[in-house]
Amino acid sequence: MKKRGGMMGIFGKRLRLLRERNNMSQRELAEKLGLSTMAISNYELGKREPDVDTIMKLARIFNVSVAYLLGEVDDPKKQPGEVKLIIHDEKVVKYVPVFSTSISAGNGIFPDSFYPLEYVPITRKDVDYVFNVEGDSMEPEIKNGGRILVKATTDINEGDMIVCLFHGMIYVKYYHKLDDDKIMLTSENKEYPPMVIDREEFIIIGKVVEINNPPKSEKFRKR
Repeated sequence: MKKRGGMMGIFGKRLRLLRERNNMSQRELAEKLGLSTMAISNYELGKREPDVDTIMKLARIFNVSVAYLLGEVDDPKKQPGEVKLIIHDEKVVKYVPVFSTSISAGNGIFPDSFYPLEYVPITRKDVDYVFNVEGDSMEPEIKNGGRILVKATTDINEGDMIVCLFHGMIYVKYYHKLDDDKIMLTSENKEYPPMVIDREEFIIIGKVVEINNPPKSEKFRKR
């Protein structure tokens, strides 16, 4: 695992490389992100750390993976879960990142960083990320302190449990499409009201495919 300072140095170099390869000035990139030119310069020099929202927007702008931007892989298209594959008991096991920033299952936790704390072996091919969950808004399906296994996809169906970014906050909620412009995010715990938001205001990180709750490691998979 690369140390955080080294990772940010790699991020800055790759950001500059991608920007220059796309014949884009710092000002042009800053306008796409809604940031200042100074912010882009500081990112490239390793003087400032971008938040998770900015990192994911950059990955989308340059059509590369977040893992490549952060220096976890050298292939721009490779996802972090593809870094290592091993065979164990005739099953493919891949190592996926566990993120140090816990998802909020309540009113949202601001993602100060989006760097993996560790990599853990997973026996499923469709899992790309693992997140820790705090809060009670998804109880009893997800208990406070549980872990969720997430598939990195934007192919979401009505009622799927998703992990998403909204106004710089990370949420795990049920997805409901209201119309072409609006979506609704709902909780399992009915004490939490639905969130009706514009489709353009949030980013889907992925779909929850398995839940591991303490202390019995109960499993749940959306169909």
